[in-house]
Amino acid sequence: MKLSLASAVIAVLLAPISSVQAAQSSFPAPLVDQSLLLDIAQSGEQLIAVGERGHIIRSTDGQAWQQMDVPSTSTLTGVYFIGQQGWAVGHDFVILHTQNNGLDWEIQHFAPEQERPLLDVVFFNQNEGIAIGAYGAFLRTEDGGKSWSNELHAEFVNQADQDYLNELRLEDEAFYKEELAAILPHLNSVSVSGNEVYLAGEAGLLAMSSDKGHTWKRMDIDYHGSFFNIAKTESGDLIATGLRGNVFTYNNELQNWQAVDAGSSASMNGIVSVNESRTVLLGNNGAVVTMQGDDVNYKQQSDGQALINGVLFNNQIIAVSVDGIKHLQQAR
Repeated sequence: MKLSLASAVIAVLLAPISSVQAAQSSFPAPLVDQSLLLDIAQSGEQLIAVGERGHIIRSTDGQAWQQMDVPSTSTLTGVYFIGQQGWAVGHDFVILHTQNNGLDWEIQHFAPEQERPLLDVVFFNQNEGIAIGAYGAFLRTEDGGKSWSNELHAEFVNQADQDYLNELRLEDEAFYKEELAAILPHLNSVSVSGNEVYLAGEAGLLAMSSDKGHTWKRMDIDYHGSFFNIAKTESGDLIATGLRGNVFTYNNELQNWQAVDAGSSASMNGIVSVNESRTVLLGNNGAVVTMQGDDVNYKQQSDGQALINGVLFNNQIIAVSVDGIKHLQQAR
């Protein structure tokens, strides 16, 4: 991975933003759909995308976009909807909430003193959800986001560190928590499939939970670089994407992860499940990787801009990128 584009995107995700910004309202941007956007979600018959400077935009057709009035200018990195309710997370430990399908937003959580961003959020129902982020950040709510509590999960560190922490815990509980918080890896993304929750992070971290993230089991894989996404596709396959074009699928019969040649060394970010046989991966340098059975096809968008995430909408993949909304290949 070259230092340029991939590093620039990661820097935006991890860099702290001034605490003054979340007290302000986002300002209208005429070309907001061409600005840095970092996540996108479908809510009913509309799309919601979020990005830099607190930008939240919505569209009912994927073509025309309307900017929402938001009580924050902190960069937003993740968005998730259940019914009419939605949550967006980002820098300054900010969490925004909407009760009317993204028309109006309010701040539920804001802690700039943490000096780290939240990077993703999921909800299991309209009350229970988790938000995760850099340096092991892990927040939980059981009241729809009215209150959030911090959690530390030792399951996210490697086995050698877990052994060290277990010994330390017997001697000094307070120091154990302090040390655990110091060595937890970045938690980059989280996804839900039925009763299972999947999490991807740095240092080869892939983890699964079957109890809404209260406890986690680290998944063994022969790779120690960063993972940026993990998701279960419509076919039931589990796919993890990461740094320098590293892509893995989980083989249920062999009970292990197998590497996939993505045809590119570009870091892979988004996973879009098109149908039971087809999955599309989105990555840096305009990388678009189509996986269909054993067939893996790589193409590069002409503008070469990093694609961060995407959704299938009206038989087309709508992606967010470092320079806004992208309309990709027709899904068939």
